[in-house]
Amino acid sequence: MEVPTTYVSSADAATISELFDRAKILLMGGRFLEAAAAFDRIVALEPKGAYVTASMFNAGLAFDQLEDRKNALARFRDLAKRFPEAPETHHALVRTLRILAWQEAWAELASTADVLLVHAGLTPVERVEAHGARALGAAELNDLETASMHVSKARTIVEDQHLDDGGRLPLGSAPVFFALGEVRRIKGERITFVPVPSDFAQVLEERCQLLLDAQDAYSQSMRTYDAHWGAMSGYRVGQLYQQLHRDLLAIPAPSAAKTDKQKQLFEGAMRLRYRVLIEKGLEMMERTLRMAERTGEKSSWVSRAADAKADLVRALAQEKEALARLPFSEADLKQALDDLAKKKAGTATP
Repeated sequence: MEVPTTYVSSADAATISELFDRAKILLMGGRFLEAAAAFDRIVALEPKGAYVTASMFNAGLAFDQLEDRKNALARFRDLAKRFPEAPETHHALVRTLRILAWQEAWAELASTADVLLVHAGLTPVERVEAHGARALGAAELNDLETASMHVSKARTIVEDQHLDDGGRLPLGSAPVFFALGEVRRIKGERITFVPVPSDFAQVLEERCQLLLDAQDAYSQSMRTYDAHWGAMSGYRVGQLYQQLHRDLLAIPAPSAAKTDKQKQLFEGAMRLRYRVLIEKGLEMMERTLRMAERTGEKSSWVSRAADAKADLVRALAQEKEALARLPFSEADLKQALDDLAKKKAGTATP
């Protein structure tokens, strides 16, 4: 007769199946630190036993619930390395993607997504998340072509499976739309205005359209109602307006502005016309910080939003001070801009 091994400690004596059941009770009861230790003990006792893969995954899950991402990632990585064909492995890889995205480990995010995508048993939502992670990793590494390809594949699954019905998107689609926003943001910020292009109006329109398209993609990511992706997306939207303002204010006065008064008029008109970009960026940063406070989100993206808000507050004050130093009132500048618009509207050539 063969009987299960009984493991004896100073506290108890139990078989491995009994230890596993006790560890599960701890996990389900929210006692995550104790559960993680219990599952780790099972792995140490029987590193090739029947309960090892489930215990490795559950230990990672317990640490993940504790927001101890370092230890969670170590368990998930070890499981994927030692038991690539185990039924728990692809679930571990999905959670690995989420941790790597949180850590902004873009290269490993992309390579892990490649590993996950070869698994045949992925659900449509998991496949969407894998393509989204692959796209995000590629976008952050400036491989926009690869990013766009994986975004397209993921969006096809979302549409075919009707995952976007009902208003709220599944969490797994958040990296897809965030990656799409990143592709559009990067393309837009590659369009600059120094030296001033001959077709400035057309170039500016193209940059602004990419800004709006990126904002729309980030807004889709927010539809997953996840605080972390919401903070990431909110910060990026605010940054879009902040960066566009910087690039526009870098434009030098035209050669036609010969006198100091003409140069001051150009400066005043630019500051007055584009100050709204600072105000829009500031509004978005404030909304992001309010959301983070409401949800308890404390990632680095929230810190970036707080720093950006402070920068935008200073920038807005500096704009007002710069306008106040000019020999024109804001009303004078606004009237000059209105007159210019009317003049252009009445001519055949812009």
